[in-house]
Amino acid sequence: MEVTEFKVELVRTVDESYPIVVGRGLDAKVVELASRGDLAERRIAVITDTTVVELAGKSIARALADAGRRVDVLAFPAGEPNKVRATKEALEDQLIALGCGRDTLIVAVGGGVVTDLAGFVAATFTRGVPYISVSTTLLGAADAAVGGKTAVDTPAATNLIGAFHQPSAVVIDVDRWLTLSDAQIRDGMGETVKHACLGDVQYFDALEDAFVTRGMSPAEFVRDDGLAELVARRNCEIKRDFVVSDVHEGNRRMALNLGHTIGRALETAMGYTMSHGECVAVGLNLQAKWGVQFGYLTQGEADRIERLLRAIGLPTALPESVTVEAIMDAMTHDKKGKSGAIRFVFERGIGDMMVFDDGASARPVPSEEIADFLRSAI
Repeated sequence: MEVTEFKVELVRTVDESYPIVVGRGLDAKVVELASRGDLAERRIAVITDTTVVELAGKSIARALADAGRRVDVLAFPAGEPNKVRATKEALEDQLIALGCGRDTLIVAVGGGVVTDLAGFVAATFTRGVPYISVSTTLLGAADAAVGGKTAVDTPAATNLIGAFHQPSAVVIDVDRWLTLSDAQIRDGMGETVKHACLGDVQYFDALEDAFVTRGMSPAEFVRDDGLAELVARRNCEIKRDFVVSDVHEGNRRMALNLGHTIGRALETAMGYTMSHGECVAVGLNLQAKWGVQFGYLTQGEADRIERLLRAIGLPTALPESVTVEAIMDAMTHDKKGKSGAIRFVFERGIGDMMVFDDGASARPVPSEEIADFLRSAI
């Protein structure tokens, strides 16, 4: 039989733009966004967790229902250990049992765990339905709310299985930050300092003035309208600028992983007993110290980064209870690895990123070199 080969011509041009709304008291704004365009006639599934359901999930569902929408609320057990495939499967089974189909709009209400998981459900349920991300935490607003990266964790590594699925809208209600504990606020500040380090030295200066010079506490920060609005807005703007130039993380978007190659591995090695923001803070401080050795930033700049992280109340060193071997084992499973190499991004000074050969945003580093550096940092 003669071999035949032919081509399926598929040229896909899709506008995946979406609005980001920052402010206070935004439940009515969620209703308005859910009424735009083809979202207006869809039934709604509010996906949240067992903590946020009482703090925000039910009030948003009530506002949607009062506007005449058909709304169901699904709440899964709170916490990073529940951001796994089994939870996703349970949510999907609930959606099916409720009779949800391709006419569904998912409204994800919560922190990064909720938006990551609910976004992944939206990406795959009936091969994809739209979702609105309503971020209720500083960490979620800084990290997971923007960019369309959705995922679940595995025992091997965090966010190892997922999909790119852009939200229809993102809502960041700064009033929700008033319900956060100091520890939760500090958690979000790990990602906040990261954004300042990679994208805006003036933003870093403002954080430094607030936390180092004025000694602002986490509780004072979330009640300061000017600084809270600046943090919410600049985190999204900086992340947006990297995302729109590299939607599927082919190169430039990798810069958003600053501090994460060590941080994510530490998070896994510690069995998620350290928060994401704490692990990112350690990763940020260590990559800055390593960057000094490579000549990417000065000792004075690295000292400023460590001083800011400490003033916020974030850790800056590896805990004594973790081994370098455990971190390296987790790092080998890191999703940012390519062809067996472990790739690192480094900042250039404060507010800019290194660009390596052929315009690459990350450089491969031998495992032995990484392990030697980590041992020296303990």
